[in-house]
Amino acid sequence: MNSLIYLTTALLVLTKLLDVLSTLGRITHPDIETNPLARPVMQKIGVKAASWLVFAVAVAIIACSGFAALYGPFFYQVLFILLGIAISVIQAAVALNNHTGRTNQITSQIFRLHQALQRRL
Repeated sequence: MNSLIYLTTALLVLTKLLDVLSTLGRITHPDIETNPLARPVMQKIGVKAASWLVFAVAVAIIACSGFAALYGPFFYQVLFILLGIAISVIQAAVALNNHTGRTNQITSQIFRLHQALQRRL
């Protein structure tokens, strides 16, 4: 089980890195960012700094969660692996969308979520 937790951790970090790198290649101005939570941060500190800040926070969360899964009960381990794989798929889809400029099924749903969140803010 530990091997799966380490693999999931690596997958989460790798796909987040691909997400950040593709964001840096695609987003030239904060107004282009569709995430209404990330946009104000990008406006305040810049796209590059905000992207790397998000990466650093994500890695810290991934590390803490992975550590908790390693030493937690079996249920936590399974939950970490399942959620980690799902999040990795989403991050990979976002990175692919940023890289190609074409939406996919996952990023279409994320965009709808961003629009709904924007209406509430």
